[in-house]
Amino acid sequence: MSKYRFPEGGAIVFGGSGGLGTGVVELLGDCGVNVALSYLSNEKVAKNNLESLEKKGVEGMIKKVDLLDLESTTSFANEAKQKFGKIHSVIFATGPFLNILPIMDANPEDVYSTLDTDIKGFYHVIKATIPLLREGGGGSLTALTTAAIHKYISTDGLSSVPKAGVKHLCTAIAREEGENGIRANCVAVGLIAVGLSQEIESPPGGILDQWMQQVPLNRPGAPEELSDAVVFLASENAGYISGQSLPVDGGYSA
Repeated sequence: MSKYRFPEGGAIVFGGSGGLGTGVVELLGDCGVNVALSYLSNEKVAKNNLESLEKKGVEGMIKKVDLLDLESTTSFANEAKQKFGKIHSVIFATGPFLNILPIMDANPEDVYSTLDTDIKGFYHVIKATIPLLREGGGGSLTALTTAAIHKYISTDGLSSVPKAGVKHLCTAIAREEGENGIRANCVAVGLIAVGLSQEIESPPGGILDQWMQQVPLNRPGAPEELSDAVVFLASENAGYISGQSLPVDGGYSA
């Protein structure tokens, strides 16, 4: 029996082909949850994740989705609802690769693009899925952000500023949709040994070293430690938790 409880229906994972999203999809499958996952460019990983779900005996679907396109996002969500009958959980696990540099040195076009990808993209997720959660009698919305929204680290503005917007959109949903049985929470991600943190080029003394020096547990997090937190908040086990931002960062933001 799974340690996390979910109702009948299915979950949608936006960004389910990324390093963090893949772990979430795997754990949802282990919990017996049907999963629709979106990808933008990594079709190979998306197909592998779909195959893994099917081997676990649950239903899955994949689709290339541009979150900057509301029609594309809505079409995917509606297809998932039609396939599973009901959507009970929505997880936002996507984000762009970021340059690590002082905010005043950032290219304006990079700033605009990141704001669009995170805030506009997440807003489209909300517009596409909240009606489905309402139709199903409630459910959960869980977004991955960054621990830097709780404790800023120099040169991480391109990550923390847009993700702060995602966090406040979650807060709005928690306050406004609670009467519809919808919970909304964030997982503020620290250094995890998978995903974007592994792609950052950081010289000795750079941002990764600076971050690790402030982590009391003195190690990066394991992917399954992050997935556990996300799936817990999405599940019925967290049925009275809403409007929260849970740091999974080894104590960095303490």
